[in-house]
Amino acid sequence: MDYLKTKEKAKTDLKILTDFATDSIKHICDSFGPRPCGEESERKALEYMYDQLKPYADKIWIENFKCHPDAFMSFVPLAGACCAAATATNLVSATKGCKKAALGSLAFLGTGVAGLVGEFLFYKQPLDPFFKEKESGNLIAVREATGETKRRIILSGHIDSAPEWTYTYKLGSHGAIYVAAPAILGLLYTAVTAGVALKSKKPCLKKKMALGQLAFLPAYAGLFGFTNGKKYVDGANDDLTGCYVSAAVMKYLAENDIRFENTEVICMPAGGEEAGLRGSKAFFKAHPEMKDDGVETIFISFDTIRDEDYMMIYEKDMTGMVKNDKRVCNLLKNAAAKCGIDVPVGAIPLGSTDAAAASEAGIAAASLVAMDPAPARYYHTRLDKADILMPETIGKVIDIAIQTVFDFDEAGI
Repeated sequence: MDYLKTKEKAKTDLKILTDFATDSIKHICDSFGPRPCGEESERKALEYMYDQLKPYADKIWIENFKCHPDAFMSFVPLAGACCAAATATNLVSATKGCKKAALGSLAFLGTGVAGLVGEFLFYKQPLDPFFKEKESGNLIAVREATGETKRRIILSGHIDSAPEWTYTYKLGSHGAIYVAAPAILGLLYTAVTAGVALKSKKPCLKKKMALGQLAFLPAYAGLFGFTNGKKYVDGANDDLTGCYVSAAVMKYLAENDIRFENTEVICMPAGGEEAGLRGSKAFFKAHPEMKDDGVETIFISFDTIRDEDYMMIYEKDMTGMVKNDKRVCNLLKNAAAKCGIDVPVGAIPLGSTDAAAASEAGIAAASLVAMDPAPARYYHTRLDKADILMPETIGKVIDIAIQTVFDFDEAGI
């Protein structure tokens, strides 16, 4: 099926789809506001999208899952507390000559690093048992093939929004780095200080280095205010835009009476992405058959569709720790080229998208993001409101998404 010919005679065109997306995003922000994972506002937004997508889907349901959303970003204050404790034990070691205290310092540092590595670098949820369990959900809308299903494409965005990053809001794009960098430097200095306490025979050197740690205490204290758990953002761009790029594809297919003979199309707005990819991880855990049922399956995450100049397809995800599928990246890149846009392929510098969860589950995946990776001034701040949406960028990515679906149906990956 030729998308270009379909587009030329479409009853529902890109202008209608873009208006659908932007109007819906504004309604969710106005009606439900910020959407923390596992809270009522997230659920109401899912239910709103359920009602919108129901006419376009053959099967549709909200799939609930349990998670501990407050655990994810807790690694930041945990790191601050561990570094402060390591500083104190190093001071004891230097003044009392106690090597056990120096070993304790290394243990505290190890705990802080383990939280960072487990939660942020690998999204493995090691801190979950210490936090309250909540219920979130994924919305799954399926448009079936008319014949035998040989291919399956899942289009996704995330419905939840993030707690505000205090220093990004107050200090600008690099505000978080201004606080995190000296804290990381302090962690390394403290580790070296513990090593000196264990190995050196110079009491004066030990004391000087131990006292030097005190300079980093303000940075550790700053980590406790890194996120504001009492102020969640609207998340109009991050990531209601991704949800509605995906939803717009379903609307286009349904209202133009388009069905593929052998390709199933799924729209999956996910819960809990800002809580550590909780929703996408739960989805693939609940559906292991998607890897093994013989249907060629791909997953595409659309995340923060706003800044066209920074549009990128992510081949490496989860801060470069996870490899997405090159074939899916090429599928997206070629579809974009057909739409007149040259989108580069690269690696996400910091953080992750739901595509990483798919890749980890053995599903061919990639993500398309359109945001300044600096990060953008609005990223995870109260500035991420519907009044800064960029409809032109949203429309172009909807176009790419539809083209991608047609190309996948035609030739797979």
